[in-house]
Parts: sequence; C-alpha cells; structure tokens
Amino acid sequence: MRNTIKNSPIVVTSVVRASDILKSLGNGAEMLTDISKTVNLNKTTTHRLLKTLEASGFVMQDPVTQRYYLGHMIVRIASSPTISHQRLIVYAFDEMKYLQDLSGETVILQIKVGAQRMILEELPSNQPLRFTLGKGFLTPLYSGSGGKVLLSQLPESERQMILNGTKLVSMRTNKIIDKEALVNELNRIKKEGYAIAFSESMVGSASMSVPIKNYVCPAALGICGPEVRFREKMMNSLKELRESADRISRKLSEQ
Repeated sequence: MRNTIKNSPIVVTSVVRASDILKSLGNGAEMLTDISKTVNLNKTTTHRLLKTLEASGFVMQDPVTQRYYLGHMIVRIASSPTISHQRLIVYAFDEMKYLQDLSGETVILQIKVGAQRMILEELPSNQPLRFTLGKGFLTPLYSGSGGKVLLSQLPESERQMILNGTKLVSMRTNKIIDKEALVNELNRIKKEGYAIAFSESMVGSASMSVPIKNYVCPAALGICGPEVRFREKMMNSLKELRESADRISRKLSEQ
C-alpha cells in the first residue's frame, strides 16, 4: 500500500507512513495487526504512529475492543466541503442546476469519505413533496445509488477491504445485507455506469446516480425523488445525467 511520491525533493517518511495508516483505517482496517500488515510496518512502529495520530485527533481507539477508527479531526476536515472540494462544487453546480430544472427533483453531489459517503452539495427539489438529506450528511457507503456508484469505482482490493471491515446492515429493515448479492450488483454498476435504489437511505425514496471521473477521490452525481413520482420517469433522465457527469469529468481533466 506504500505510496511512491514522484518529483518531490523532500519526502518525510513518518508523514507518508501516517498517511498510509489513515488510508488503511478509511478502508476498514481496525485492529493493530491488520493495520500493520496493510501498511507493511511492524506492530511497534504502527502502534507508535497510531498513538501520535490519536493524540492529534486524527485517530481514536475503543478502550474496550482496542479497535482503531478515524478521529474527529478527519470528520471536521472532510465536513468542510466548500474548502476541501471547492473546485468540484464549482464545476458541478451549473450541471446540477440544469438537472434540477430538467427532472424537477433533488440533485446530489457525493464523495467517498473513508467507509462512508458524504453529500458535498445538494440542490433540493422545488416541489412540496421532496427528499433531501442536507450538505455534509454521512451515511454508509454501501447504501443508496450514490454510495454503490462510489464503491463500484474502487479497485477490487480496496472495495473488498471496506466490505470485509463493515457490518452490512440495511438502514431501512435492519437486516443483514447479502454480501455476494451486493458484490454482483456493484460489478453490474461498474459495467453499466449507473445505479438505482429504492427506499435504501430514506423510506419512499427513489434515486439514480452515475460516476464523476478524473477527481482525487470517487465522486457521484445523482437525482433523488419520491418513489411514487420519480420511479416511472427516472430512466428518462439517465442520458442527461450521464452527459452532465461527463462534462464535469472533462473539466476536471483539463486542470
């Protein structure tokens, strides 16, 4: 998992190692043994770096289970979308407004944050009956059309690490999600380039999402509305949704 940093006159090894540990935690590794194996460091060095990150608020440890998780500083940084991802928001905004006018539904821009997805920008529907979650909202990565699109973009090894380190439970029914069925769905999404979902993050909702490419982290553009209204017409917006995502992706590649 070690990164190779090119064209850098100075590389601080401890910073690179700390970065690898944070990525490992974000991908679902929680126990010291698993983390040390993932970042190719011995347990002593890994433990020392984890304690340093914990003292800085970037990592937290459960005193009972001894498992490690991303800390409050990571959430605070990730929850500052206008600062961390301003370029993506600027490039996507006009396309989101276009899709909002076209579909009459809520348009959502999402990114991967560790093992979760976060709503980076949201343009709510102007209709009285609508579905919104709000900017900065975090929810499991495997839930909803946006989350599944983000998962489908990941390398196989990274995707498996997240799925193996996450308890897959339906937000709606509280039942365990069939992992094999989810993997099959993710493979289909990767092949076909879009995902749809019904009542996964919100009861009565219908959503459709496509990937945005050429960004520093997985990103997705989606439309969400009440299932009673949006289900029958959602596929009519797929072509325009894909074209908008492609235009955003091209802008990102030009910079």
